[in-house]
Amino acid sequence: MNSDGTENGQALHGGFEFLGLFGLGQTTEMVWRCDAMRAGQLYSRTLFDTRQDAEEFARTMRQTEPDQMFHVEAMQASAVWN
Repeated sequence: MNSDGTENGQALHGGFEFLGLFGLGQTTEMVWRCDAMRAGQLYSRTLFDTRQDAEEFARTMRQTEPDQMFHVEAMQASAVWN
């Protein structure tokens, strides 16, 4: 991890990962959230620009982490940051 909180193009903020949202000059009103649940508890939360990216991430993670449940949901970007 770099000193500015980034790693391989991912920005970390408050325990959440924002993938593909920074440095691209894109603005979007909707983001896609992928929550990973383990034993009924939120294990991780990752945000994506597109549903396709979120679904692909969840599909890949279901294969590598079969003990976790993954849920993809659309949300307003304003709910994440101003």
